[in-house]
Amino acid sequence: MIVDLINWDFRVVLQDYLAWSICVAALIWGAGPERATAITWLLMFELAPAGYDYFVDGGHYGENVDVFYATTDVIAGISWITIALYANRNYTLVIAAMQVLAVCSHLASGIAEPISPIGYSVMAIAPSWVQLIVLATGLIRHILRKRTHGRYRDWRLSEFPTSPNDDNMLTKLLGDSQASWRDELK
Repeated sequence: MIVDLINWDFRVVLQDYLAWSICVAALIWGAGPERATAITWLLMFELAPAGYDYFVDGGHYGENVDVFYATTDVIAGISWITIALYANRNYTLVIAAMQVLAVCSHLASGIAEPISPIGYSVMAIAPSWVQLIVLATGLIRHILRKRTHGRYRDWRLSEFPTSPNDDNMLTKLLGDSQASWRDELK
């Protein structure tokens, strides 16, 4: 039964539609952490693989591992860990942890030859479904919290580290880290 679910032809299409829907909603209604998470997803798992499939015929494999997909997982992992450390949200930690699991699947496949294809698929694919559900839940909680309590801080830092000549493009894109009502309680 699990093999049928993994080999289901419409799983990829369903996940793509779900990902685009959630990420576009995060870009519209989300704040900085939601936008950063959505941009990472769209770049690493929607646009980069589409370009890769268009320009490259077949994958470049190491020992049982597709190097491109392992690289995109590592880059997304680094990005989501950074977002999780600086975001004023808890759900980003779950997204980063799931990405670490996906990266470990590539390591396990590269290290151990007799790894089960089902185990590898579950370790590589299942975290992405959890990440999408957690992002959607975090976006809904953000919208409800903003409606109930008003504006609150997006990032744990009071200001983004930028160069002196920068016009704060990062702040414009990822949201303001301005003070909230909780800062006045100190």
